[in-house]
Amino acid sequence: MTSIPTTARFTTRLYDSASLIWQKQLEHPFVRALGDGTLPQAKFEYYIRQDALFLSELTKTFAFAATHTDEPGEMQKFGELLLNTLQVERALHQSYGEKFGLTTEQMAATAMAPTNYAYTRHLLHIAATGSLPELLTSILPCAWIYAEVGRHFQAQGLPTEDHAYREWLLTYASPDFEEVGAWLRGVLDGRAAGLDNAHLQRLESIFITSSRYEWMFWDMAWREEQWPV
Repeated sequence: MTSIPTTARFTTRLYDSASLIWQKQLEHPFVRALGDGTLPQAKFEYYIRQDALFLSELTKTFAFAATHTDEPGEMQKFGELLLNTLQVERALHQSYGEKFGLTTEQMAATAMAPTNYAYTRHLLHIAATGSLPELLTSILPCAWIYAEVGRHFQAQGLPTEDHAYREWLLTYASPDFEEVGAWLRGVLDGRAAGLDNAHLQRLESIFITSSRYEWMFWDMAWREEQWPV
């Protein structure tokens, strides 16, 4: 792994380190079909059910993050992110669940798929045992990649009124969602400035791992992954 100059914005270096993985996300058949509206409903329903489970675990990382800082402004923001994840994004999932005839209880009773379980254990392990920069680095690809996907499709034009996944596309192309990733990057860049090269390399490794899991999450939904035994 290459040495990371501390004079550059660290999150830019992270982006560069995972750029090939991120490009493959935009090329994945699930993402392409999601964008053009041809994704079979069964695959999107699978994705929504798994993503709802993922978000329940992601909210816990914001609670951990609040314990890793003494700055009131950061503590407040982590609390807001926790509530926003519970309220705004969960509402999106529930609205699609209702369209598919699923109750909240049915969605909550969904068994977590292998990839989803592995990804969330990766995040929770770092949240519980790592530093704040490590925690931020582990969750950053989730917020950043979804904003990139939203921006990618927005550049192709707003989805039509009859687009099957219009609400999803508009949610992740919104300035409000982009602000989440921008704030996380700002905090991480500030903390990374005081870290030695060994710690920066550790963060790069975490970022790449989370980026890989993001690709695997799309692929999991495309294959409607199940436990083999």
